[in-house]
Amino acid sequence: MIDLLYIASPSYSGSTLLTFLLASHPRIATVGELKATGMGDADQYACSCGTPIRACVFWQRVGEEVAARGSSFDLQRFGTHFKFEQSGGLANRVLNARVRRGAFEAVRKVTLRTMPRAQVELQATLARNREIIEAICAIRGTNVFLDGSKDPIRLKYMIESGIWNLKVVYLLRDGRGATNSYMRRYLTRMEVAAREWRKTNEACETVIDKLPSSSWIKVRYEDLCRDQDAVLAAILALVGEKPLPLSEDFRKIDHHILGNSMRLRPKGKVEVDEKWRSRLKPEDLAAFERVAGDVNRRHGYA
Repeated sequence: MIDLLYIASPSYSGSTLLTFLLASHPRIATVGELKATGMGDADQYACSCGTPIRACVFWQRVGEEVAARGSSFDLQRFGTHFKFEQSGGLANRVLNARVRRGAFEAVRKVTLRTMPRAQVELQATLARNREIIEAICAIRGTNVFLDGSKDPIRLKYMIESGIWNLKVVYLLRDGRGATNSYMRRYLTRMEVAAREWRKTNEACETVIDKLPSSSWIKVRYEDLCRDQDAVLAAILALVGEKPLPLSEDFRKIDHHILGNSMRLRPKGKVEVDEKWRSRLKPEDLAAFERVAGDVNRRHGYA
């Protein structure tokens, strides 16, 4: 059984940085965000190695490995995202509704069972993830795979499948930093960004609560930046791997990462990004405190 290390976190919490650092270990196979929903036109998309993804030798090998398993692989449609193509809008709303506590998850499970076509698509998506994960692990010569997709609902289905030995890194960043980035990316108000940050954290916590304590670890982005060796050693211990010395420039390793634009920067210097301290206005900070301040403090941010 493959050890699947999954990064669960709100957006803009440092998952791409953590992915690169873990990818520097020879026993960790990864392509970053395996759900692969934001590539757009594959003919225009660049692999993190700097090559157009269709011309990248690594991705060509992935296609060959998947073909050897009796399937096909299209860079334009990975088929790894949990989204129903045939079952319709209601099935997708049920499938991708935010993870909640209480009776909601039981209702979701019962509802999906009444949709046979949706069940077929769900199992097909899980099988597709399995095929591609196994292909990439075969190329890398390891049985440890890192999925940096962040999405807690994706994590829920992967855990319930029983296909992988799941280990979770719950990655957190000071909510004021994460929401500052979210506001600038989506041109929205702090209230909107803070609600999204809070709800995603609550969904992550709901999924992780069902795991034994030995199967997950909470990591703070700021701690990772200030003491990479200690944080990475703790994460690697989850999958029974020992840490190795880090390169001064983590981008020098061979990598083929999907995800946000940070993966395309030419050099990899690790430093804490705290631009929010100068960019957020007093009214932004007050709005964050009203919406999500208690969650931020619960995770150690004063």
